[in-house]
Amino acid sequence: MTSLPESASASGHGVAAEQALPAGKRKLIEAALRLTAGGRSFASLGLRELAREAGLNPNTFYRHFDTLDDLAREAVESVSRRLRPMLRRERWLAAHDEPHSVPRRACVAFFEFAQENREAFLSALAEYHGTSPALREAVRANLHEVSAEMADDVVQLKLMPMLTRETVDEVCTQIVLQLFHLSAEYLDASAARRDALVAYAERFIVRLFSGAMVLAQLEPGRAPA
Repeated sequence: MTSLPESASASGHGVAAEQALPAGKRKLIEAALRLTAGGRSFASLGLRELAREAGLNPNTFYRHFDTLDDLAREAVESVSRRLRPMLRRERWLAAHDEPHSVPRRACVAFFEFAQENREAFLSALAEYHGTSPALREAVRANLHEVSAEMADDVVQLKLMPMLTRETVDEVCTQIVLQLFHLSAEYLDASAARRDALVAYAERFIVRLFSGAMVLAQLEPGRAPA
């Protein structure tokens, strides 16, 4: 079997890292995600409200964070630390089992993770176009990391050998953004609709890469990745 990349084979490290957070810090992050899951921004939270939701003294906040933006960035990164290695592992295992199954299995894994982390995803979706530049950048930077690792896997697994790395990067960026925004509908959809969304996402990925391959054939001078 092809060896998994270190960041994928150590997929449990992200969970362990979250469990290793100081209890107060973890409780504040979880409380903030619950409070913002309904569409509120992190900036709208009050420290007393946050502490009450977390079951902590308000002064505890400053033991772990300087500002609410710091808390929000940590909340986004805490989810990303678990999401990214899980997706990489799923892609590599799927490529070993049935290469054509990679798009579907990756989509299923992504949406199931979103469902399991509903509050975090709803918060991230709200902040993607939110009023805080720092939080918008945090969400987008973490999505970029997801897409960059997806591109790494596509290249390393030789899934699209005729495409340049630049093209793979562009396609993966579009795929990750589409899945991220589709997760908003997936979270509140019926079981049948969720199946339809997974099928749509799989078709989106296949068609995007297929289109990129057609364009690559029209540019014979470009070297593959």
